[in-house]
Amino acid sequence: MKVYGRCENCLEDISYSTSARTRVEFAMAHNESVGLFCKGCNKNSAFHVDQLFTKPSKIAQLCAAFIFFFGTPLFYILINQILTESRSNYVIYVIGGFLIVPVLAFTIINKQDQTRVSDFNRRKLKGRIHNILKQKPKPFSLGFIIYRIFD
Repeated sequence: MKVYGRCENCLEDISYSTSARTRVEFAMAHNESVGLFCKGCNKNSAFHVDQLFTKPSKIAQLCAAFIFFFGTPLFYILINQILTESRSNYVIYVIGGFLIVPVLAFTIINKQDQTRVSDFNRRKLKGRIHNILKQKPKPFSLGFIIYRIFD
């Protein structure tokens, strides 16, 4: 999967390949910040995990479109002889239902890619609880005890 960071100088997207599927996995594998080199302005920039984002995969979209646009007519050409020779309505319904297969493949590929992108982009590493614990809680409160345990 490719994650992107936006360069502060030239506003160009800098890509970085990783096998992590979420920000937490990315932080565990690569630390909380990663340095990326911008080819547009020739500068190294450090990006926190929450500053990175993903985009939909163009390869997955091309594969899904290829399956849809070429799979449906090809499937129809292969089954056309059975459809024209058959006299039973049920055979026509079943074989006609098989024409849905390329449409389902297209839908599933796009949905999985959309899920992958939203899983990474939606959840930030630093959540509400982490920000609350940044403030020093009052002594002998539940927040103070939790702060001392995890600090």
